[in-house]
Amino acid sequence: MLNTLPLLFSFAFRSLFMLVVLQAVIHIALWFAIWNGLLTTSGEVNPIYWHGHEMAIGFAGAAIAGFLLTAVATWTGRPQVQGWPLVVLCLCWLVARLGLVAPLLAAAAGIFYWLCLLALMAREVISASNSRNYKVLAILFVFLALESLYQYTLLTQSPMLQQILWSQIFLVVVMINLIGGRIIPAFTRNWLSKQQRGLTESQLPAAFGVVDSAATLALVVFFLATLAAVDDSIILILAIVTSILQAWRLLRWKGYRCLSDPLVWMMHLSYAWIPVGVLLLGFGQAGLLSMSAGIHALTIGTVASMIISIASRAALGHTGHPLNAHPLLTASIVLIALSALSRVSASALTSDWLLTSATAFWIGGFLCFAIRYIPVLLSPPIGE
Repeated sequence: MLNTLPLLFSFAFRSLFMLVVLQAVIHIALWFAIWNGLLTTSGEVNPIYWHGHEMAIGFAGAAIAGFLLTAVATWTGRPQVQGWPLVVLCLCWLVARLGLVAPLLAAAAGIFYWLCLLALMAREVISASNSRNYKVLAILFVFLALESLYQYTLLTQSPMLQQILWSQIFLVVVMINLIGGRIIPAFTRNWLSKQQRGLTESQLPAAFGVVDSAATLALVVFFLATLAAVDDSIILILAIVTSILQAWRLLRWKGYRCLSDPLVWMMHLSYAWIPVGVLLLGFGQAGLLSMSAGIHALTIGTVASMIISIASRAALGHTGHPLNAHPLLTASIVLIALSALSRVSASALTSDWLLTSATAFWIGGFLCFAIRYIPVLLSPPIGE
């Protein structure tokens, strides 16, 4: 065990992706027990908000830190963030998960977690004068501000609590939109270029252009309109326009040419839930569907699937393993897709059976991921 700890905190992806897996399995098991009355909670914290926050900021927050603190070394050419800074960050994350039993302590730890992450990223980016990624610092500052607002509105029982929680979820999706727009076409282009020589430029993923900018702008405008609760008909029109632009953007990345490699197509599948989720949210805001359907399309379909897609690639690449798919990884991403479908359907049909199925698919998917990748996360790089 003692020999494992230095390795675990030698790369951010090792420790933080481990926390992602633990949160995915343990939290959903607890939430299922609470939802079905098998476990009771105190009246201090609304369990529905607790669940939403734990998945948007606990689950996704650990994945964001694992990705950014690993990637920033590549962006800046500086050494990996490791050792005590990672230990402190992980301890803050763990304490922040105690919201049901120690709300004040968890609130302080949750805010400090984002402050620490922002400080670590700022140190790396500013030290290297890596101005291209100053926008990442801006996004992390917004995460910090929203977490502070969430904890304040939670402790004061403010009626703005739902809007703040949705803002956190939407910000995670916007971040996936931005980072996915950089890495998905790049990884797809690299794979296609290696597998199929002599492809023309039109057969490769399109370069960033007007469609990407329009799709991103439309997504942000749609989310802001949803939070501001503007007229339902306007939101529905924005949802349709945004969904079309996002789908058009995705098709330009030529994911349909990569169906033989799960490591590539799973990123496209994950991103495909953005136009679906936006459209469902538009119908929900118009009163034609439960808002829960759109929220879970984005959180399970987009966020969880993209975390698996990126975490698997990072774990293999940074440990010297070949970038090859594995049956357990394929099973994982398929089970999470089934979980998203079941959860969205459960919201639309108010079906307890589908809700149970969504939970089972989710836990099964992350157990498959854990069995395949925890040994990779806990093993030294190949050749050492």
